[in-house]
Amino acid sequence: MRIDATYRVVTPLFCAGTDPNRAELRLSGFKGALRFWWRALAWRRCGGNLKAIQQEEDALFGSAGGGQSRLIMRLTSTSHPQPMVNRGKVLTVSAGNGSVIGEGARYLGYGVMEAFARQKKGINAGELTRACLHAPFEFTVQLRARDLNESQLSSLRQASVALGVLGGMGAKSRKGYGSLVLRSLRGDGVERWCPPHDIAGLGKEISGLSGDRVVPVLPAFTAVSDRTRHVLLWSPKKEPLELLDIVGRELVRYRSWGHNGRILGGKFDSERNFKDDHDLMKGHMLGHPAHPRRIAFGLPHNYGKRKDQQVNPHDRDFDRRASPLFIHIHECGDSPVAVLSFLPARFLPEKRSAISVGGRKVAQKPEKELYRPIHDFLDRLLDRGQRRESSTDVIEVGS
Repeated sequence: MRIDATYRVVTPLFCAGTDPNRAELRLSGFKGALRFWWRALAWRRCGGNLKAIQQEEDALFGSAGGGQSRLIMRLTSTSHPQPMVNRGKVLTVSAGNGSVIGEGARYLGYGVMEAFARQKKGINAGELTRACLHAPFEFTVQLRARDLNESQLSSLRQASVALGVLGGMGAKSRKGYGSLVLRSLRGDGVERWCPPHDIAGLGKEISGLSGDRVVPVLPAFTAVSDRTRHVLLWSPKKEPLELLDIVGRELVRYRSWGHNGRILGGKFDSERNFKDDHDLMKGHMLGHPAHPRRIAFGLPHNYGKRKDQQVNPHDRDFDRRASPLFIHIHECGDSPVAVLSFLPARFLPEKRSAISVGGRKVAQKPEKELYRPIHDFLDRLLDRGQRRESSTDVIEVGS
């Protein structure tokens, strides 16, 4: 069986090999992303049976103790990637003579670019700390499968679609960078999938990935479940990075305390939605056995470089917890659409879920309470009276 999947990269791709200063499209990065979304869909398909999920995954993708993968993958470019943007260069909205990307997109790119200019150090806003491939460009992955039944082939096709409507690859892919848009999915030369051309069609494709099997417990790992939420946001903006900037600006407005109460380059007052987090970490709530509410968006969640300003998993076997909120930039026709997917799961492993708050061990809140800030953010986007970025429309898939 042969599967050919063609993807369009619509936002800058931060992916590299042994040389971190040289960005390149890598098959290993694609394999990892495809396997992630296969596993995310397997939770509901297998009824939350971890042993069954592991056995299916090992049989399909291979493992150290389970033999070789039944898949052979080959990556081919179908269009020339835009020029690599080197470390130290400023990232622009388009690969030509575009303007510097906005504060919101820079906020979502924290770690691979500079959020703000620092004149004394000669640093420009949007200056890259890692090289990337500018978008857009397309590539095709050819999958050769052996000895697979129809169920296994179907799971592969579904994972390919999930990656192409919800995900991306490379660094900061959960923040909207390296977003992959599935353009074509062929099986043995026959078209198996047609890309959605409007918002309704995109919502239908996303709904179709969820399945209808209800598992009564929270997923043990990041997975699509009956608790998953998908929100679509769009505007008249035609450039994917401009739409990503809008999403980032809304997130900054919602969760950032700001500098001296000002956010987005000092242009606006902070909403101060998380004053309790600020007071806790600034020592105004000494002895209060709590962790900041904003850890729902991921760990570490630090307020400075000193140990008493840092929030991490208490168990030293874990150094981070990735955000359960995924941002993906899709394209319907010639217009970008932001897909925000909330995939709640067990925040940290059972019996190892304590949080280190400034070096103090604090019990993690139950996930139902812990994830409230993310639900509130999505509800805020859906409420035209609460969201601040003008000329945007937002719907929730399945609502």
